[in-house]
Amino acid sequence: MVRRIFKLCMEGYGPSQIANILEEDKILVPSAHYKSLGISYPAPVPENPYAWQSRTVADLLSHQEYLGHTVNFKTYKKSYKSKKKLQNDPSKWQIFENTHEAIIDQETFDIVQRIRDGRRRRTPMGEMPILSGMLYCADCGAKLYQVRAKGWTHDKEHLVCATYRKKGKHLCSSHQIRNVVVEEILLAQLKEITAYAREHEDEFIEMVTKSSAKIKEKEIRDSLKECEQSKARVSKLDTLIEKLYEDNVEGKISDERFMKMTTSYEAEQKQLEERVVELQKNILQIQERSANIDAFLNKVHQYTDIQELDAEIIRTFISRINVYAAEKVEGKRRQRIQIIYNCIGEFQPPKHKKTA
Repeated sequence: MVRRIFKLCMEGYGPSQIANILEEDKILVPSAHYKSLGISYPAPVPENPYAWQSRTVADLLSHQEYLGHTVNFKTYKKSYKSKKKLQNDPSKWQIFENTHEAIIDQETFDIVQRIRDGRRRRTPMGEMPILSGMLYCADCGAKLYQVRAKGWTHDKEHLVCATYRKKGKHLCSSHQIRNVVVEEILLAQLKEITAYAREHEDEFIEMVTKSSAKIKEKEIRDSLKECEQSKARVSKLDTLIEKLYEDNVEGKISDERFMKMTTSYEAEQKQLEERVVELQKNILQIQERSANIDAFLNKVHQYTDIQELDAEIIRTFISRINVYAAEKVEGKRRQRIQIIYNCIGEFQPPKHKKTA
């Protein structure tokens, strides 16, 4: 049942639609299911044991327990006298990984979370565009903000950098790009990459493996460089603090000046030391990470003929889209976008290969 709910979400069904499907197929709600097994459950069995609620479906889609993990401290009580449970902030949860058999694999879970994060609600202007929440500014990292208006046709809808829109052009440029332009590029790229992966599978695997290795090597090299620079600065600050102490003892600087400067240096040191720990952890994660080519190929074989984009297809294949500032080249406007695919990262099929 859980696998089916996740599959329905991947197919583009929302919680309300999934709830209706489960009810029509006479699938017991969790409380009724547990009762049928003789297991106690905190919620009562409804009059209609097949009456699924959209909230129940949405909650199930976010449970990390289905990955094989144990999640503690999701709720708390204000005092031992209180019977009411309150929801804890996810940052306060304690997660113990791989404590039992997984029902859902990590890749499926991550895609479903992206679909849920980018879910589109009905508004007075209709459903939100399928690209909502997927595009990012390549310069400042902020999401691109969807711009729409009543009476606009789809070709007028566009996106701009949220930093530019909300904080001003002095912090970032607009990075404005029309929805239809991105959709046309995505459709063409997806058709090209899926066709190439199907028709030249061995070459595709080899290219992705090499590309992934190069990206990992660069990321590790950059992280190591920053780590060494941070360590050198920490050491330099030690020398500066020691010199300040000597100058203060000799009366060359006042106690007030000494305290102000040492406080500033120590704060910088602490920041740098924390960054070093973060970088070292990041290096280990990069070393352990590998392209999940099999997972990507499984998706390719599921979608053999992509003719039109929808939210499910976009979030199944794509992790994020980075949009660069537009430039004028020989009097013409040019704008680059970078597509980061799930499982394999950035990838461009070779141009000389003919794909159907």
